[in-house]
Amino acid sequence: MLPPAGGRNSVTMRYLRHFNLLYVQPFDEDSLLRIFNSVIEWYFNTQKGNLSKSVVNLGDNIVLSTIEVYNAIRTSKELLPTPAKSHYIYNLRDISKVFQGISKASYKSIENDGDFLKLWAHECMRVFQDRLINEAD
Repeated sequence: MLPPAGGRNSVTMRYLRHFNLLYVQPFDEDSLLRIFNSVIEWYFNTQKGNLSKSVVNLGDNIVLSTIEVYNAIRTSKELLPTPAKSHYIYNLRDISKVFQGISKASYKSIENDGDFLKLWAHECMRVFQDRLINEAD
């Protein structure tokens, strides 16, 4: 439960007294880079050297670009949650879904760096774009 705004209603103290307050500080960008660089390195290591060097070299840029897309969407004034668009809430799980989708790809489907970029774009669209409800968003 967050403070009332963007489609969220206020919750009375009489109800809240039955719960504990828990706050988790959001990760800074350096932490996100370290976490998801580890994930992409793990993926490259599981492919047993079957990926070309040009694909492996894209790993850092893919992580950085995914975090930039996430930050752009999360801070966009046009994509704030409203009662009609209450599902426009993005969190760290969305970034992990992108890398989860990438990690399910077989090395046989990635012949060059263009294929890897297409895979990344597809996963970003699957996670971020598919949630949008109209063309303007």
